[in-house]
Amino acid sequence: MTRFIYAISGGNSVLAQDVQVSANLRRMIGSGLLVAVGYIDPGNWATDIAGGSGFGYGLLMVVIVSAFLALGFQILVSRLALATGQDLATLTARHLSPRLSKAAWLAGEAAILATALAELVGGAIALRLLFGLPLIAGVAVTGVGTFAVLALARGNADRHERVIALLLSVVAMSFVFLLFKANPAWTEVAHGVTRTGDALRDPQGFLIALGILGATLMPHNLYLHSGSLAQRARQLPPTARGLAMRVARNDTIVSLGVAMLINAAIMIVAAASLSGSGLIVSSLDDAHAVIGSTLGVGAAIVFAVALYAAGQSSTLTGVLAGRILSNGFQVRRGWSDRRRALMTRLVAGGAAACLLAFTGGDDPDGLLVLSQVILSLALPFALGPLVALARRKDLMGRYALRGAWAWAAMAATACIIALDGYLLIDMAV
Repeated sequence: MTRFIYAISGGNSVLAQDVQVSANLRRMIGSGLLVAVGYIDPGNWATDIAGGSGFGYGLLMVVIVSAFLALGFQILVSRLALATGQDLATLTARHLSPRLSKAAWLAGEAAILATALAELVGGAIALRLLFGLPLIAGVAVTGVGTFAVLALARGNADRHERVIALLLSVVAMSFVFLLFKANPAWTEVAHGVTRTGDALRDPQGFLIALGILGATLMPHNLYLHSGSLAQRARQLPPTARGLAMRVARNDTIVSLGVAMLINAAIMIVAAASLSGSGLIVSSLDDAHAVIGSTLGVGAAIVFAVALYAAGQSSTLTGVLAGRILSNGFQVRRGWSDRRRALMTRLVAGGAAACLLAFTGGDDPDGLLVLSQVILSLALPFALGPLVALARRKDLMGRYALRGAWAWAAMAATACIIALDGYLLIDMAV
């Protein structure tokens, strides 16, 4: 294991010689998996499929750029947690104004509810595709599945990561199979990346690109990542913090790299099997039907199984993020994970059932869009405090964000907020 720590830390073997420090550094590995699943939830599927079906490979570069942007913020929040030994929620509550702290807490809770909504609706759609189960019944079954996943993890951090790794593997292997079935012309894929400008000049393509960006960075993932690493970092001596940052950074790069490849695979499969009809397929039901007719029934079944696994993979992350949020903002600290999961799913499931009944179940994908809107609204309340805190030398010491990186983080935050605002305004009119 010492050799592994030596390799992933970029070759610095001084601290890795110490057995205890080496063991603690090993615990830095795995937190990236917890946040990776947030980048392949059903909301991402909807935007990736719409982009691939409508514009072929023209928006593939948007998926890649969005992933790199999200990666930068996840690395930044890991740096904040490891430098201070505290999570983003705790630092926000302690060092920012009470009014801003309360707004950040409410926005974080809304983001967790939105994630639960997407999980339940995505799972219900998958069960309808697989077994013909009515959507409202599918929401209930998916909610029960949530507690099965929690029971499998049994409150153990290592089990959490193993369960999530298993679900992520199911999604990844499913899209490897779908890529094999779709058999895209890779020269066309490469050429499509160079035509990003053409896709963005189309008003609908531009809106889909904004949707891809808005669905990529999840506010609750920032709290989850910081909380997971802060807890692990408290056993490290100050001299090991720099090396721990390297380990956590490389773990994040690998984990989110896998998530980026899955998102790219979703768009490539959609482009290879759904494009050419002149229609933008934004419905998961329609995508499933077209994949079944073009790639075969087996491919359609794999698509639905992967959708269900993607929805359930966010179960653990939502519950863990809720715990970190509550503890950091000193709200409902006595709640167990199961009680938190029950209350969140009851609220999200009740909202989903009411909205599905109101619409007659005709537009479940609209609920996925609603979840992304809520996440977009909540995002500034996590990004703003993150960048502000990371720049404070009294908190970060020599690891404070400064110079060109600080300006880049502030510019990226302002850009994301502006683009999300534009997207929300467009949806409202």
